[in-house]
Amino acid sequence: MNKQEVFRHLPVLITERLKLRPLTMDDVDDVFAYTSDPEVARFIRRPLHETRADAEAYVRAFVEAHGRGEASPWGVEHVQDGKIIGTCGFYYLNEHDARAEVYYALSRAYWKHGYMTEAVRAVLKYGFNEIGLNRIDGACWAENTDSAHVLEKVGMQYEGVWRQFIFVKGAFRDIRWYSILRQEYPARANG
Repeated sequence: MNKQEVFRHLPVLITERLKLRPLTMDDVDDVFAYTSDPEVARFIRRPLHETRADAEAYVRAFVEAHGRGEASPWGVEHVQDGKIIGTCGFYYLNEHDARAEVYYALSRAYWKHGYMTEAVRAVLKYGFNEIGLNRIDGACWAENTDSAHVLEKVGMQYEGVWRQFIFVKGAFRDIRWYSILRQEYPARANG
């Protein structure tokens, strides 16, 4: 497993309703549609995108990171609608420990329909079957119960709360931590 090759050559992942693919600059308007929503930005580190230029810089950073072989997410395309509705991918990849952390964001218009669960399952499958990971972590702000539910639905085991783990948006935040191991996958992931 070579971390640079993993991120430089992200394949397209197809699920029943989604296509996970590398973001392009053509996706800026779709990305801005959800990154400018205060409810979407509420539980993530990045600030609310107030202008299209904010979203353009955000997408450009991912496109450039992808080109350099650095951690960058897939764009989550809703196949029926033909637009990017979120991102999902690995926040980091530790080659030595064969471990990565999954993260995601989704347009509020698509909440509560199982889309992110579907996307995360595809990313877990890729991580275990193609990259050869041994462990995949997931984390969310303690008060983000919807995100915790996604992690639980994909079979991740709750490990506890990391108290005041990050300082973001003017406050220390507690983080709920989850994981799934290769030996548990896919039995737990498809439950």
